[in-house]
Amino acid sequence: MPVQQATFPPHALRRPGLIAAAAVAALACPAWAQEGPRGWSVQPSVSLQQTVTNNARLEQDGRSDAITQVTPGVRVSGRSGRVQGSLDYQLDLIQYARESDRSTTHNRLSADAGAELVDQHLFLDASASISQQTISAFGRQNAGTGLVDSNSTEVATATVSPTFKARLAGLVDVGAQATWTTSRAEDSTAGDYTDWDASVDLGARHGLFGWGLAGSRSSSRFQDGGRYITDIGVATLSVFPTSRFSLFVRGGRERTDALGTGTRYSSSSGGGLTWLPTPRTRLTLESDERYFGRSHSVSVSHRFRRVALTYSDTRGVTGDNADALGPLRALYGQIYAACMQQFGNAALCTQVSRLALGLDPTVPLTFLNSAPSLQRAQALSLGFSGVRNSASLVVTSTENRRLGEQQYIGGDLALVPSVRQLALTLGGVHQMTRQTSLGLSASLLKTLDEESQPGTEQRRLELSMTSTLGPRTQGTLAVRRVWFDSETSPYQESAIVGTLNYRF
Repeated sequence: MPVQQATFPPHALRRPGLIAAAAVAALACPAWAQEGPRGWSVQPSVSLQQTVTNNARLEQDGRSDAITQVTPGVRVSGRSGRVQGSLDYQLDLIQYARESDRSTTHNRLSADAGAELVDQHLFLDASASISQQTISAFGRQNAGTGLVDSNSTEVATATVSPTFKARLAGLVDVGAQATWTTSRAEDSTAGDYTDWDASVDLGARHGLFGWGLAGSRSSSRFQDGGRYITDIGVATLSVFPTSRFSLFVRGGRERTDALGTGTRYSSSSGGGLTWLPTPRTRLTLESDERYFGRSHSVSVSHRFRRVALTYSDTRGVTGDNADALGPLRALYGQIYAACMQQFGNAALCTQVSRLALGLDPTVPLTFLNSAPSLQRAQALSLGFSGVRNSASLVVTSTENRRLGEQQYIGGDLALVPSVRQLALTLGGVHQMTRQTSLGLSASLLKTLDEESQPGTEQRRLELSMTSTLGPRTQGTLAVRRVWFDSETSPYQESAIVGTLNYRF
């Protein structure tokens, strides 16, 4: 069958300003890839990917197709004075050989910036992302890049967070922070929301002891739901027996309408500790009695000579804990830069960097929602790095439940009271020569049965070889096999994927 002329539907180009800016940067002169005079670098890139699959529609009776993907991109990073940040953007132009009406575009963005507006007092953090996310945890899960499926949509998220810090009379620390976050999904309103969070705190430390007072307001508005407000006032007492060990207790009052039963007033109380037994080991524990029950946060990390181990366990209302980088920005930047140098994958490196800092490690286990929910999330990561071999293991588990008597107009929690997911990813890389490496990855994603909704299970295996073909050129050849078990939409898929990437 002859290949039809490439056509892209109008909805694929709904962000013309962003796409045009990225395209111009990606096609600019090669000199842009060199570091600028003020510590900033701009590196355009373009990649060509060809996928030959035996199941382009991801259906039980698969149909083969050849899929061509052209991806112009740009990476900007650097620091100038009191401003630092990074931006990775790629525009995927996807063309099907047999069914050109399915051709489309995908945007991918990972951006983060920070500025110190007033020396040691006023800071501004901002971040933005565009990615493909799953609409329903019980629906068909995608097999890989280049394949279009109806259970995923493009989601854009932006966050802006100013922070103020000062010390009064050299004794009392005062701080204030506001965070605005908005998210929009292209093909669904279930994931559309806007959050406003504001907090004010003051405190001091006197020798072994410290105290603090804090007040905050969190406001969430969902497109398919309503507006929910939670106000909290809390007092904290801390003790610092040593420089590596600290304890605290806290208590206060809170008001919320997030339970769906009108406004509720309640007391909150809890405590926690931080322990650094060695320079390479860190343990933090927190637990509180809240309006929704018991919340907790546990984080353990240890670095051996060649192995890094991280474990986290959290329980709370989704959206309660703002994960702005704040003082972790420099460390986040180092981890992200090292990951990008090795893998060159912005989405992967964002997830790895956040997991290493204990921030939202359950990125793959997501689905769109229309109201706040109660979430338990656990994540374990183990990484090994040798002279010529490296390996990683990531295990994640999430459970999202309806919050009180909350009404869910859209999303999975409108159908079932809870959504439970498990994921396991195992990967390894062997450096065959200075220019060529061999990689193997295996993953499992499982959504458990819930009342009227049967669960799903996806198993994925991929073998790839990556080689440096020139100073700015890299090529990858990969084969994959995917098994997806579902009562409604099972499928199997095999594919050969060739990718050529050039960085200007």
